[in-house]
Amino acid sequence: MNYCSGFFFSPWDCAKRNVFLIASISFTAICLISYLVNSDCLALIAQSKGQNNHDIEEKDILFTKRYDNLQMESENILHKNIISSFKKFLWKESGKLPAENEKFENKTRSTSRWPFKFIINEEEKCKDKTPFLVLLIATTAAEIQHRSSIRRTWGNESVVHGVEVVRLFMLGIESKGPNAVLLRESEQYHDIIQQDFMDTYHNLTLKTLMGMKWVASYCSGTSFVMKTDSDVFVNTIYLIEKLLRSLSPPPQNYFTGCLMKGHKPIRDKNSKWYISEEEYPGDKYHPFCSGTGYVFSGDLASKIVSASVMIKYIHLEDVYVGLCLNAKGIQIVPPPSPSLFNIYKVPFSPCLYNSIITSHHIGTYEHIHYWETLQKNRHACQTGGKGP
Repeated sequence: MNYCSGFFFSPWDCAKRNVFLIASISFTAICLISYLVNSDCLALIAQSKGQNNHDIEEKDILFTKRYDNLQMESENILHKNIISSFKKFLWKESGKLPAENEKFENKTRSTSRWPFKFIINEEEKCKDKTPFLVLLIATTAAEIQHRSSIRRTWGNESVVHGVEVVRLFMLGIESKGPNAVLLRESEQYHDIIQQDFMDTYHNLTLKTLMGMKWVASYCSGTSFVMKTDSDVFVNTIYLIEKLLRSLSPPPQNYFTGCLMKGHKPIRDKNSKWYISEEEYPGDKYHPFCSGTGYVFSGDLASKIVSASVMIKYIHLEDVYVGLCLNAKGIQIVPPPSPSLFNIYKVPFSPCLYNSIITSHHIGTYEHIHYWETLQKNRHACQTGGKGP
């Protein structure tokens, strides 16, 4: 019995089926040859020609292993890139500095590993002048009124006749997009510098280093620098006329403020100044000056920046600056009077404020009220009067 007769109604149907099968087999063979020609497999077969089946099998295994290794390596690289990008995202969101890997966590963390860029800069601020004093004031974008009050009062660049003063407010970023209000403020006053790190409490060290890098890069000839905060009242007249002008000629390696000695790390997680043993394993800090207000000679800006390359990053800005000073072998100079630099709010009295340099926790309008009252009563206080 013909094979086709059991499945088709006529010999013509069987013939058509045979033609179809032959065409299908031919097409499959052509596709297979094309695949081999366009793949690395053909090269492997050519190299294996004339060898026994064992050799071909061995090459097949080697080829497979090599392919698998390349694939695993590619996956590992992709995985590392994803992890790295994820850590950068976490830092952008939390403001915390990420460690790239365990080995990096155990080594000294260098601030130079975080090359932040200026979004707002004032490169020409000292181009045509050599200031006597640069004021570096830590602030945030929302503190518009604080900055306005400071410009009108103790931060006025003409506060002392004949003395060049440069004022700069230091900021990080709080969102991904540009802050249009801040940009307009910068264009109007030209006293803002900003880099692209997250503006958080844990990044105050980055903010201060930004200011010092700015001084070292654009205003290295300044005689003195003062770093302070926007909620601090600074008697700049007393600072310049009574403290700094008496240091003639301007000294080198000079650093003073509210001196903090013998302080230990706070391990209480509920404290604002908590620091973990991982971040700072020591049981005592080197001497430092409170970040509410300290003053240093202009040459120290570049020295502190260079020391930061080797000093492990910690988020407590004033303690970190103390570590940098210690690394450079620089001794902090105690102020002439311990009452000059105050980390707390000094109850206001015009004659009392006439003889101090800093008072902390000052509100927006207190800057104006205290300053105006102080100016009205300055002469009376200087001649021994008590003032109102």
